[in-house]
Amino acid sequence: MLKALFLSALLAPCAVALPNLSGTIRDSTNGPIDGAKVTIWDAKTGRGLQTSSINGLFSLSNVTKGDYLFKVESDGQMPVYGAVHLLGDGAHEIHVVTLAAAPGTSDSIGAGSGLRDAIRPPRDPSKPPKVKSPQDKKKVKPVYPDAARRAGVHGNVRIATILLPDGTLDDLVVLSAPRKDLAVAALVAVRQWRYSPTQLDGEPVETNLTIDVKFER
Repeated sequence: MLKALFLSALLAPCAVALPNLSGTIRDSTNGPIDGAKVTIWDAKTGRGLQTSSINGLFSLSNVTKGDYLFKVESDGQMPVYGAVHLLGDGAHEIHVVTLAAAPGTSDSIGAGSGLRDAIRPPRDPSKPPKVKSPQDKKKVKPVYPDAARRAGVHGNVRIATILLPDGTLDDLVVLSAPRKDLAVAALVAVRQWRYSPTQLDGEPVETNLTIDVKFER
């Protein structure tokens, strides 16, 4: 069993079942990564939890429900940053794919794929699908980090996410970013975005989305 390191107390003092975050960490060749450091934290309070992967598996148990940022760090791999929403209904599973860090890219952030595929209900394959694409309803502009602006750092943050049937976003992961403060700023903003849901045959369904957030000087 993985032992979680408390950075600050997050556990609620009650006997009610609390959510947990678990999953896999693999490199781009699909090999499990041992000893990757996994940290989750509340962006508002800075409080969080930390653990390490064993044979590519990790688990953080009895986490207070809410919105969290996370990062995965491993020797020789680019750090991965993302965001999840944990409910009070048990396990939340994600799958992180890391990319090898190239020489001269010590500040770069990136992941090899999204955290999961959208879940779609079964349908009659003999009928052509009727799809209504999502439309954005609310966008929050990210705050340009002062340190990045002063250093002249700019560029694009690409995020893979799941658009849920209620129009909210979950399971966000940064596919690429110039550096971590831009990645975090983009995640904090994008997870507040809202859409009309994708509709399949008249019913709202999950959808995989890729979002680009530009930081321009």
